[in-house]
Amino acid sequence: MGARLILYYSGNSDSLRPCFSNCPHKLMPGLSQYTKGIFITALGVFIISPDGLLTRLILVDHWTLIFWRALFLSFGMWLITSLLYPNRSWQQYKSLGLPGLVMILFYSMGTISFITAITHTSVANTLIILSTTPLFAALIGRVFLSEPIVPRIWVAILLVAIGVYVISSDGENQNSSMFGDIFAMIGAFFLAAGFTMVRRFPGISVFPAISTSGLMTALIVLPLAQPFSVTQADMGYLLIMGIYMLPIGTALMYMGPKYIPASEVGLMLLLESVLGPTWVWIALGEQPGSRTFIGGAIILSTLAINTIWAMQSSKRIRRAALATG
Repeated sequence: MGARLILYYSGNSDSLRPCFSNCPHKLMPGLSQYTKGIFITALGVFIISPDGLLTRLILVDHWTLIFWRALFLSFGMWLITSLLYPNRSWQQYKSLGLPGLVMILFYSMGTISFITAITHTSVANTLIILSTTPLFAALIGRVFLSEPIVPRIWVAILLVAIGVYVISSDGENQNSSMFGDIFAMIGAFFLAAGFTMVRRFPGISVFPAISTSGLMTALIVLPLAQPFSVTQADMGYLLIMGIYMLPIGTALMYMGPKYIPASEVGLMLLLESVLGPTWVWIALGEQPGSRTFIGGAIILSTLAINTIWAMQSSKRIRRAALATG
């Protein structure tokens, strides 16, 4: 989930400028900036993509899963923050303020919704439905930030709604359930709400916010969890997921917009909705039903076309501005 929020925040990443400003000439010398951006972003997506598989492999109730996953993610993000801001990490936490606390709450609810969804419906359904977050963000931004919604967004929202309906009606997928699909939709809403908070208050430091939300989430679900029921194997999966996979993958994807446009990072993140179910299919045989394939194709192609269209429109606007300037 952190990766998705980073994607939507990545258009304004000034808070990391002190750490990454010198990266372009230090990382992978000899490669073009664009190639570096593609490689870094793709690596981040690849590292995070087994998240759904590891969640499926952990054999505990979902409250216990949420507790340990959130707690380890909190620690992993604290480590990343300490590396990015040596001797200043605590100041990053103190600077969150009330907007940061609201975003932390939104992200905590999104995490709880995500785990509830992925443990009650298929990984394919969960990740594809979560990919609708940018459209939820457009609607929330229209209501709370008075941001206009261009016609192509309304068309995309309609097509995505059709795709979600097709997925939720997939009776062939035994791992699919309406309950889980609804929580995936709720997760997309809370992620979009968090994105809206960051757009409204761009000074929020995202890594400390994710770290704090992990701790808050763990405390919220602790009364419902059974932390000491986790086996050694499950604890290994949780450690890999929370301390290594999610923080490192998120950090890499956060670096992507330093080299390529944020919209292209968003386009590449759609790969997670393809790779995630693929790992589960290979390892556990959880094959999506035909309607999930059809609905997923509608959603992913709509989002991809919308992103490419937005990139081309942005380029035309820049060229026109240069021509008139």
